[in-house]
Amino acid sequence: MRSIKMFVVFALIVGMLSLGISAFAREQQPYSTSVKDITVFYIVGSAESTFWVDIMAGAAVAAKELGIHIIFQEPQTDTAVSQQISILDTGIGMNPNAIVISPMLADSLVPGIEKAMNEGIKVIIINCLANTNDYDAYVSTDNVAAGEAIGKEFVDLIKAKTGQATPTGDIAYMTTFAGNIALDQRDQGFLNAVKQYGPGLKIVSHLYGNDSVQTSMTNFENLFTSHPNLVGVFADNEVTGDGLIRAIPTAGLTGKIVAVSFDSDTALVDALKNNVIQALVVQKPWNMGYESVFYAVDVIEGVYVPRFVDTGAAVITQANMNTPESQATLDPLSFYKNLLNAYGITPGK
Repeated sequence: MRSIKMFVVFALIVGMLSLGISAFAREQQPYSTSVKDITVFYIVGSAESTFWVDIMAGAAVAAKELGIHIIFQEPQTDTAVSQQISILDTGIGMNPNAIVISPMLADSLVPGIEKAMNEGIKVIIINCLANTNDYDAYVSTDNVAAGEAIGKEFVDLIKAKTGQATPTGDIAYMTTFAGNIALDQRDQGFLNAVKQYGPGLKIVSHLYGNDSVQTSMTNFENLFTSHPNLVGVFADNEVTGDGLIRAIPTAGLTGKIVAVSFDSDTALVDALKNNVIQALVVQKPWNMGYESVFYAVDVIEGVYVPRFVDTGAAVITQANMNTPESQATLDPLSFYKNLLNAYGITPGK
C-alpha cells in the first residue's frame, strides 16, 4: 500500500498535483503485505534515448513508492532486436513476478512474451504492442490519436503560413524503421488528419531513417534537394526529429517550411524555441513508466486492470511551451528532480 510518507515528498514538488500532470493521483489499492517481495523485470529500448530514460525514471519512482524490487535492462540500440530477445529470455529465467516490456518489432518478441505468460509471469506491454493477445495490459500513448493531433496541427500551421483555407502543396514524412506497431499507428493517425483537414496536400515521399540521426539527416537533405517545393515535413520519433532539425538549417529552410515531430529532447526543444520546428507531439514517458509499474503490481495482486491504459500526449508549440504543464511534459527529469533526489534515483544510471 502506498505510504503516507509520500505526501511529505510531494510537498517538495510545488504545484505538482494541482497541474494534473502526474500519475500520483492514481487511486490507491489495498495491496497485501507481501507486495514488498515482488520483483518486476523491466525491458525498454536504448538508454541513449531521452524517452527511455524518462520512462525508467518514472518506473523507478513507482518502485520506490511501492517498496518492490525492479530490474532494468535495455539493448544498445532501439533496433537491436536479437539483443532484446536475449534480454527477455534472461528475464524469464529469473522468474520475476512480472515483466514490463516495449517490443521493438511486432513479431520478434511474441514467442518470449507468450512463454512468460505460460510460465505464470505477468506481462505488461508498454509503448508498442506485439502481434499477440497474450498479455495482461498495454500501457501506452494512444498513438493513432497522437498522430491525428499532430497532423491537425501540421495542417493548421500550413494554413497559417500559406494563407490558404484549404492548403495545397507537397509534403513528406519519415518513419524511423519498419515493423513497429506504434510507429505505424502514429503515421496512420498523421495521414488520417492530413486527409481530413488538408485534402489538397500531396504526399510526395515516405522516407525511413534506420533509427539513425545521421541517416535521417542525410535522407531529409536529399529530400529537400529532390523536392524543393515542399511546404511541410513530419518526423515520427525523436531520432528522425533530430535528423530533421539538423537538415533544415543546412538546407536554408529555417522558418520557410513547416516541420513537426513526435517526442522531445534538448535539441528538439531548442529547435522549437528557434522556429526550426513549429510543433512537437510529446508523449508522457514519465507517466508511462510510473503507471506501468503500478499496473504490474495490480495484476499480480489480482486487482482489475483495463486492457489498455492511455498515458496521454500533448501537442506543444512556441505558444504553450513555457506553461508548467508543458515543461513537465518536455522535461520531466527537471520538473521532478526533487522527488528523484529524495529517493536517491539518478536517471540513466
